[in-house]
Amino acid sequence: QMPTSVQGAKIALLDFNLQKHRMQLGVQVLVSDPAKLEAIRQREADITKEKIQKIIAAGANVILTTKGIDDLCMKYLVEAGVMGVRRVKKDDLKRIAVATGGTLLPNLGDLEGEESFDPAYLGAAAEVSEERVGDGELIFIRGCA
Repeated sequence: QMPTSVQGAKIALLDFNLQKHRMQLGVQVLVSDPAKLEAIRQREADITKEKIQKIIAAGANVILTTKGIDDLCMKYLVEAGVMGVRRVKKDDLKRIAVATGGTLLPNLGDLEGEESFDPAYLGAAAEVSEERVGDGELIFIRGCA
């Protein structure tokens, strides 16, 4: 069960998909050995897990993204006790970034060509909670930096 409230929130603001990594369109891989095909599928899942682990290792306990989070990624977030919110409007994320002192990231790439997540990109808030208001559920971010 994903947490519905996080105290002392460290918020990661992302503008990319947290979904199982797939080859880009136009990329063809010819596989002659079925065991290698399974290895490729496993590596696709591992790439996504590594991305999430880098974000969590930086101290994030709330992840907000403009794109989707698939079931596999949700599983990793739940196991780590991290709140994940998908399909947040980009304008809202920009405002949240200003209010919390965080940085909206389009990807995890750094200047060395590797993927990394610097804790300085995290926004901070006293509490992030999901509350029922009327018919819908809203995310409240309280006590911003």
